[in-house]
Amino acid sequence: MKAFNDRFIAQDLLQDNRLRMNMLADCLNLAGDGKLCDELLLHLTYSVQLEERLLKLCLDKGWLIGDASEQWKEDIKWARKARQMIKP
Repeated sequence: MKAFNDRFIAQDLLQDNRLRMNMLADCLNLAGDGKLCDELLLHLTYSVQLEERLLKLCLDKGWLIGDASEQWKEDIKWARKARQMIKP
């Protein structure tokens, strides 16, 4: 159960961080103030670094696989397992 929780948390952080990076990039494109651009760029850089660390963790733990078709099979397996866990 602990591995499932760690995996879920890491993948949730990855998903949220990707949304954050997209929003920061959009804001950076629209910002006109130099100081604001610098601050947004700093936060975007941090998010990219976080993405790298999370991806490395997920790859090291075997939660993500380099082969997309194998990853798909693994994701389906985990989805079925999660569904069984919530069935009464």
